[in-house]
Parts: sequence; structure tokens; C-alpha cells
Amino acid sequence: MEVSMKKLTALIITAVLLVMVASTGFAGGGQEEDDVLDITFVTPLIAHPVWDVARAGFEDAAEEMGFRSQYVGPQGIDPAEMVNQIEIAIAQKVDGIIAMPIAPTAMRPAFKKAAEAGIPVVFIGAIDPEAPSLASVGTNEDSIGRMGSEAIIEYFADKGNPPLRAVVMQSTMDASFAIKARDAYLKYMKAGYPDFEMVINEACNSDMMIAMQKYESVFKAYPEINLVIGVCGEAGPAAAKVVKEQNLLDKITVVGIDDVEETLDLIRDGSIWGTVAQNFYKMAHLSSEILVDFIREGKEPEGSGLTDGYGFDSGAMFVTMDNIDTYKEILMK
Repeated sequence: MEVSMKKLTALIITAVLLVMVASTGFAGGGQEEDDVLDITFVTPLIAHPVWDVARAGFEDAAEEMGFRSQYVGPQGIDPAEMVNQIEIAIAQKVDGIIAMPIAPTAMRPAFKKAAEAGIPVVFIGAIDPEAPSLASVGTNEDSIGRMGSEAIIEYFADKGNPPLRAVVMQSTMDASFAIKARDAYLKYMKAGYPDFEMVINEACNSDMMIAMQKYESVFKAYPEINLVIGVCGEAGPAAAKVVKEQNLLDKITVVGIDDVEETLDLIRDGSIWGTVAQNFYKMAHLSSEILVDFIREGKEPEGSGLTDGYGFDSGAMFVTMDNIDTYKEILMK
């Protein structure tokens, strides 16, 4: 009987220890479960080639730095759904949020709510100086307009500076990134080119079919158009397809943005002349680093103030057939 009682006592002690281990997430000197950070990335487009690159940067950072990653967002641009996902992350008491303030006015209350809950937010790809954030990481829109304009001006100078009549295609009319990139193009083109005019400004909600439909109508309504300037990822490929269909390759020069595979293929076949390649992988990876360093070590990111634009410019390059096989190595450095 005495032996049985000893065995029973041992079993009870073992069971208690197992319960303690399960509840604390600690065993054998490993990391406590409660110490693992939870970071949510609220993307503007959940299944999009450009943002898929950002997702890779985010998930690689999670593996390298040991945090749990959650990547969420709408299928099409939908600020209301982004706000919903931010509020879900706040309710889940995540440790940090990465998000693009694509519609600042509509999204600002959600960012303020995150700040009130003590959750740091890093802006990616756009900024909102009126919303609280730890830092901002993205491509400087003025640099995009300057870089693209300089390339266009040089290209057409070799062709005798013909009059340029442009259509500018962007994601939405209220997207801060698109507005700033468009305005930068207009500023530098008007300052540096003898005869430039934006004939029409259109938006496609980052939808390829909508973009193509807009181009079909625009090219017919404004036959003088000979230049496409895209400040959303779909702008270049959609224009190239319509230009081909309408046999306008010799008339219309297409300038896009981003370096998704389709855009690069269209540069190679001559349908798109050039594109501004942003470094979305670096945007997401660096955003993650900033959050982790702040949450774990209290490290304030240098240059995180928003008054002068992006605290961290992830960089961009203008890509044509001249550098299409070499630009990625340079850009990643």
C-alpha cells in the first residue's frame, strides 16, 4: 500500500509540473510563449504581385527575428476593410502593426486607436503626418517623379523634343502616394520639358480590367495622347495591352511603376519603355526591424519624424532595356 501511495504521489507531482509547463510555454530553457511578439501587416492588396514581394520581406523578417507574423488585407483597395483589420489587430492586442495609410482621413481614427492601446505602428508605402506612428518606410514620391521625368526628358530630347500629351493613371484619386507621385511628375515635366501637358488624369482602383477600359476610352477620346505615365502597378501593363490592341506602339510611349514580372516582360518586348522599380522587400523587412527593435529594446528609430516625409526611403531605380538585367542587384544594395 505504501508503494502504491508513493507512486500515486509521484504521478500527481508529474502531472502538476506538466500543467505548469503547458501554461507558461516554458520547458528546458526555451523561450516563453508570452515573449514571442505578434506583428500584423495590414496590406492594401492581399493578392498582388507588388505586395507579395513585401509579404516575403515581412515573413523573412519574422523567421529571422522570431516573431509571429500575420498578413491581412482586402482583395481590392478598400480602406474600410483595412480599418477593420487594424481594429481586429488592436482587439487581439498584437505587439505591433505595419500598415499603409492609403486613405489618411478614413484610416486616421484607427491609427489613433492603436496609439491609445499602446500598439506602435509603422507606416509603409505612404505617410500621414496627422496620424501617430513610430516611423515611416517607403519610396519618396518626389524622387519617383524626378527620376521618371529625367528619364523621359532625356529620351525625348534625342527625338527632337516633340510635344508630349500625357494620360496619368493612378490607383485612386485620394491615395496619398499616387497624388504625390503624380504631382511630382507634373512639377518636373513642366519645369524641364519644352512642351508637356497632362491631358487627363484617371484612376483604376488598382484593377487591370478597369485600367484597360479607361485606356480604351481615353485613347479614342484624345488621339493626341502620346505618353502614358503610371503611378500604380497596373497602369503600365494595362496601357501596353491596349496600345498593342489599337496598333499604337509607334505612337504612344508607356512609362509604368514597379517591377512585377509582367511589366519586365513587356519592357523586353518593347510594349513598355520604362518603369520605376520600388524596393518593396526592403520596405517590409525594414519596417519589421524597426518595430522589433523598439518593442524589445525601446530603440527609437533615427529619422522617424514625419514632417520631412519618409523617415526611411527604401529607394527606387528607373528600369529600361538598358539595365533590366542588372538593376535588381544595385537596387537591393
